[in-house]
Amino acid sequence: MNKKQNILLTAVVLAFIALSTSVIVSIVLAQQNSQTNSKSYLTANTIVSQVIKKMNYQNLSKISDENISKYYNIPDGTVTDSAMYISNRTDSGMELACFRLSSEDNTPVLSDAISEHISSKNSENKEGSGQLAKFKTDTVYPYVFVAVATDSEAAANAFKEIITQK
Repeated sequence: MNKKQNILLTAVVLAFIALSTSVIVSIVLAQQNSQTNSKSYLTANTIVSQVIKKMNYQNLSKISDENISKYYNIPDGTVTDSAMYISNRTDSGMELACFRLSSEDNTPVLSDAISEHISSKNSENKEGSGQLAKFKTDTVYPYVFVAVATDSEAAANAFKEIITQK
């Protein structure tokens, strides 16, 4: 082999190594980005279901997506996903809900809808009012979680753990 062939072979090998390295780095970065953004793939129902499981709640019924509007007056376009569960017991007043905001700018609109719902629920249900006084909302954008329970603070903490683990 002459000197020109050695230089050419060295250049080809170095180019191959550089290309291989850039492909590997791209794959690793894409995987890290996918893991970082995975919380945006959680559904509101998945979040509430996991809170229910983590808190060992029982006797809760899921409200259909169409019927959530009977409880919460949320303007169109405010949220992209929602889930709500309420107690099967009429004396309980327990409720869990999760909403995924379509934009961070919609946080005040959703907060108003939540406050309105809790106020109306509180005035309608005098028996469960002690529990309603123990409601908690928490936001980890894009999710807003609502817990009306005797241990609403613990439920909100479970919500945060679920979101931050993803």
